[in-house]
Amino acid sequence: KSSNEGNDSKQTTKDYKMMHRVMSQLPPEELAPFGGLPALPSSNGTTTKLTAVELQEFETKMELLWQHRQDELQKMQSDGSIADLPKILRERIEMLKGYLMDSSHELMELLDGRRRSIDHDEEEDGTNSSSSANNIIEALRDLEFQLSDVDMARDFHTLGGWPYLIALLDDTLHGGHDDDDVNDEIRALVDEIRALAATTIGTAVSNLGEFRHWALEDVSSTMNEMRTSSNNNDKNEKMTALSLLTRVFQEELDQRTEAMAGGTMAVEGPSHTVAMAKSRATFKLRAIYGLGSLLRGNPTAQQQFILNNGPDVLVRNVLGTLSNVRGPTADPSLSRLDYKFASKVLALGEDVVMDVVLHDQEYIQIDESATDDVKKEYAAEGVTTANQLVASFTTEQWCDLSLRMLAPPTEVLGEMSSRGIKERALSAVRAMAPSCQAVYQEEVDGDIVWGVEEVKRVRVEWNREGSGDGFDPVYRKELLDLVDGVLGVLQ
Repeated sequence: KSSNEGNDSKQTTKDYKMMHRVMSQLPPEELAPFGGLPALPSSNGTTTKLTAVELQEFETKMELLWQHRQDELQKMQSDGSIADLPKILRERIEMLKGYLMDSSHELMELLDGRRRSIDHDEEEDGTNSSSSANNIIEALRDLEFQLSDVDMARDFHTLGGWPYLIALLDDTLHGGHDDDDVNDEIRALVDEIRALAATTIGTAVSNLGEFRHWALEDVSSTMNEMRTSSNNNDKNEKMTALSLLTRVFQEELDQRTEAMAGGTMAVEGPSHTVAMAKSRATFKLRAIYGLGSLLRGNPTAQQQFILNNGPDVLVRNVLGTLSNVRGPTADPSLSRLDYKFASKVLALGEDVVMDVVLHDQEYIQIDESATDDVKKEYAAEGVTTANQLVASFTTEQWCDLSLRMLAPPTEVLGEMSSRGIKERALSAVRAMAPSCQAVYQEEVDGDIVWGVEEVKRVRVEWNREGSGDGFDPVYRKELLDLVDGVLGVLQ
């Protein structure tokens, strides 16, 4: 069966969650003329589950709000009634550069400020919509909002800010501290800064297709200026937004390997370790958002990602995360973050596969009948073909992940969150099915059965009308139609 079935209309969609996050920072009175900010649809228990019609209404309203805001910013800039935006961007760039030049001092200043806030029972919302930002965290939060505007994102890049933003992803450029009493707190701050940098990168490149090439821009010369003599191991290595975001997940794999070699397991420790685990899990979520923004709809970046072994790094990181032993008293929120991360990684794999399927003219094609010599010639030149791209996201590990996500631990995640994860996993199974079936080649009575039983179990679970599970009849039909569509591809 073709994976095109039921997906022919899929296109690269706008990032409505990014729009919602950015617009939520505006004062309510600015949104009031449009009926306020609509509820963000989601699969977790804290936000709203929408029907297909309601989802369309949400997207239409978000586009209206977004366009109004862009028009308003353009008018304010033309009238001279807005602050000197290039000046603000230069200030932000200087803030990034200043932090990188003396990160150890800046981190201790941030930590002291956080402790004073706690001591005085103050709330630190970290948001600052004025032209002033007092520290790196405030600057990055402002910057993400500012770079959601196409012109400001372009100006930020033209003014030379991109390399400094990318540099914040490099763990080695954040100064540490020898005092064990503050190490975990500093580590959490670094994770927060890197997370904000990843989010800002994702928001900036999501604006327009013309920004796609930023993903592969070499920023190594700027980063090397920031390095100390004891911190120059990567001096001759090309560094890009794509390579540094990929490295985030490779570094964690290396740490796990080292821990296992030392005979230790990733088990939940004292409370401060749990806080550290949360900060790291949140950073990984932001990093996968940034990475997805660089890869989606970007064949050139996708090909480079394959050459850097990115898909294997991602899926091994996810499977390791889901297998992490946190201990019997672990905070359930950690598991929820782990599965949210895994779901986003799987969605990224699905989107790259569908990019190739739906836009194959943008990818290099090699006929299956091509000789081994022809294939070797392409490989020697570092060319990634469409077939190789799909194959890299449909290995045994990727196929196993898609099926594993059909059975998340509902008792930990909750009914609504678990159901949302299954919905997204079903979509991934449908996209990956032809290649995964070819990988497994397991047949029963002449039929390839990969994924069939797992999907049927989901159907049985959702087909319980009258069971009191709280499903709206229309929503139940949508879920069952989704399952039946996947089964149609598998069988």
